[in-house]
Amino acid sequence: MEKLDQKICLDTDVVISILKGDDRFHSLLDGVLQSEVFISVVTLFELFLRDTNLKDIEEFRERVVILNFDESASRRASAIYKSLKKKGMLVGTSDIFIAAICIVNNCKLVTFNKKDFENINELKLI
Repeated sequence: MEKLDQKICLDTDVVISILKGDDRFHSLLDGVLQSEVFISVVTLFELFLRDTNLKDIEEFRERVVILNFDESASRRASAIYKSLKKKGMLVGTSDIFIAAICIVNNCKLVTFNKKDFENINELKLI
């Protein structure tokens, strides 16, 4: 696998995979270990909605940097929403927020749900 020597942001599904020890994540593991790893504040919110493994989430949260949803991300998210709506390809608001956060922070998004993000211009997926 190629070295991922850039900033990457883990989507919620990937973090859950890590916490469960899922084999899907192991194929990315070597490259991810050589990257700056982030999660969005939206992913953190989605993780804290869970009723189980909260201690594991807290421990994981301490090992990554949290990217916030700020004014730049808000503006980008609204542009993404309008663009997707015009194309008739809307996705969930949380996914739009995560994409906007990645774009304004120059991060590639690591996700197993590429179909939710593939129509968002400027977003780079892994």
